[in-house]
Amino acid sequence: MSELPTAAEPSIKPETARALASIESAKLTADQDVAECLDAIGDLVRITGAPEGVFAWVRDFLGREQLSAFATRHRIKLLVSGADTKHQPARTIVIWDADGTGLAIVPAGQRPTDTVLHLREEIAHRDEEVQRARDFQESVASGHVEDIDAWHARTAEAGK
Repeated sequence: MSELPTAAEPSIKPETARALASIESAKLTADQDVAECLDAIGDLVRITGAPEGVFAWVRDFLGREQLSAFATRHRIKLLVSGADTKHQPARTIVIWDADGTGLAIVPAGQRPTDTVLHLREEIAHRDEEVQRARDFQESVASGHVEDIDAWHARTAEAGK
């Protein structure tokens, strides 16, 4: 019985080969858990033949995980805005409660990494406001009598 010819392996695209080579290179210095994760990503790249799409998915997934952990650590509840583009906020908005918890309204479709950056800015702004309020209370306690605007103008000028 003669052997039937087998179909040749489909040729791998150059970008797929480069991606797989990069993954193998990264595994050389990775610990066991990271190497296993890289193997799974490599399998997805091999199966799909679309490294850009796989890497975009991985970046998005890791970004969502980072955002979730960051929001939890800072006691911020995330609420994604509806898809109505007419009433869509331009960026993440945080509404702070008196106990320091927050509600973040996130524009639909905003990248998780952008949301983390916006949250960091909002937290810094809130912390600055809290410190300003403490400073004002200390100023009042030490005998200065003025409204907050006059106090802020005086202390901002002194800080220059």
